[in-house]
Amino acid sequence: MGVPSPVGSCWLRLRELAPSLAEAEGRVARYVVREAAKVPAMSITELAERCGASEATVVRLCKRLGLRGYQELRIRLSAELATEQPQIGGEVRRRDGLEEACRKLFGAIVAALQETLRVLDRSALGQAVERVAVARRVDLYGVGASGVVAADAALKLLRIGVQAQAFTDPHLQATSAALLGRRDVAIGVSHSGSTKDTVEALRVARGSGAFTVAVTQVGPSPITRVADVVLHTVAREPLLREAAIGSRVAAMAVLDGLFAGVLLRRYGSAVRALDRTREALVGRKY
Repeated sequence: MGVPSPVGSCWLRLRELAPSLAEAEGRVARYVVREAAKVPAMSITELAERCGASEATVVRLCKRLGLRGYQELRIRLSAELATEQPQIGGEVRRRDGLEEACRKLFGAIVAALQETLRVLDRSALGQAVERVAVARRVDLYGVGASGVVAADAALKLLRIGVQAQAFTDPHLQATSAALLGRRDVAIGVSHSGSTKDTVEALRVARGSGAFTVAVTQVGPSPITRVADVVLHTVAREPLLREAAIGSRVAAMAVLDGLFAGVLLRRYGSAVRALDRTREALVGRKY
């Protein structure tokens, strides 16, 4: 199974590069990501003026993307807008009715899943599957909405016989991480990649000898520096960022992929474990 590259989409590649670029190039990249629908109609001079940068800076950014120049960037963005509009637009606004808001939110979720599948590193996912499948213990870390994602994944893994547990309290995260060893796996979930407690827990877990996995958005961030493998997600939520809608669903989907891989890797024992846990829960349902 091949590894898809985020370079295939100029918009995604710019989003990935923006945090690590020099000031002027960063301003241009962030503007193009934010106003992708407007850029194809703008001249290089207009774009440079809007960003407070020089035309040479715009050209350098285009070259960094592997493009011949600004004209090619306009063409590529136009094509992406025509075929991938949900990935670039769809903000919920105050004037929207409930039906329109739901349409945009559902579109954003679909877009997040499509984009995440495109950038997901299959090799990294395979490594994570192999380590989780044979782990003595799997601890997952996350706070807020990421804690919900971690808890969901831990429950799924537990149902197929993996000794998994989610920790959302910073003190318990630190305690868990300090007690892990070489036969264990630690998974940190943080959309921003900068959640201090989660990053620190993963750093401690790695120092204890555990294999570490980060589930985070595309681009460089502190959590990627303490992870043995990184499973990237993509989600745009400009006005609803704190609601963590697309990012939460994308992270859950990635961890569901990990769950599916582990289930396949240890199919016989996993199915038996599912049957046993299903039987144990029968009497608790109405």
